[in-house]
Amino acid sequence: MKIFYLTFAISLLLIIGGFLLPPMGIIDGSVLTAVGELLMFGVLAQLPALIDAAKNGKSIKLTKGDSSIEVSSPQD
Repeated sequence: MKIFYLTFAISLLLIIGGFLLPPMGIIDGSVLTAVGELLMFGVLAQLPALIDAAKNGKSIKLTKGDSSIEVSSPQD
């Protein structure tokens, strides 16, 4: 859980720094990719907790717009 907050804080600092500092050159699309990768580390840090919850018989449902992901374990 600590890695989530660390990557979240770094991402926010990079985004705020990007708004406050003048560009030193050409801003490439790789900047968006780098921020997306940093945010993905926070998401990946949450996966073990979701997998453990599914193994313990809890149902998980993630919804974003029209997309929906549901993970559930059969009850014994």
